[in-house]
Amino acid sequence: MGNRLESLRNEIDKLIDKNQPKESRYFVSHLYGVSQFCVLLAVRRGLNTELAAACGMLHDIYQITAGEREKHAKKGAEQAGRMLKKIEAYSDQEIAIITTAISRHSKKHIVHEPYDEVLKDADVLEHCLYNPDFPVSEKEMARYNNLLEEFSCSTRGLISAIQSCY
Repeated sequence: MGNRLESLRNEIDKLIDKNQPKESRYFVSHLYGVSQFCVLLAVRRGLNTELAAACGMLHDIYQITAGEREKHAKKGAEQAGRMLKKIEAYSDQEIAIITTAISRHSKKHIVHEPYDEVLKDADVLEHCLYNPDFPVSEKEMARYNNLLEEFSCSTRGLISAIQSCY
């Protein structure tokens, strides 16, 4: 059996490719970005990086296929569960961890289990760091500030560090 994360990414890429170019660009950027932030946070928090990456890759799967945000976390968790069972690479326990995180990722005001929190935090980081000139949304501000503190950064210091890379 090959690398199961890459197999999962290949399946997701097929779904992304069915979208218009502008939407495809957004989904590739967002899903891969969230997945990478999930890995970073999983390393920091002592969690399984592959499971965290899978959570990030699948978290907006319903938006990709249905083009809807309405109840996308719950519907996406169901869809992700079906996909993970179909590819037969993840255990039932791993599927439960991934789908639970996906189902809860929109509830950023509530603290849940460790993988749920990794996914929520990675989603916020990707939203906030996608373009440092864009304002941080009010609903994500508290979580974003907690992440800056976790990484010993100030908003100004982090944005300056990012801008110095350009």
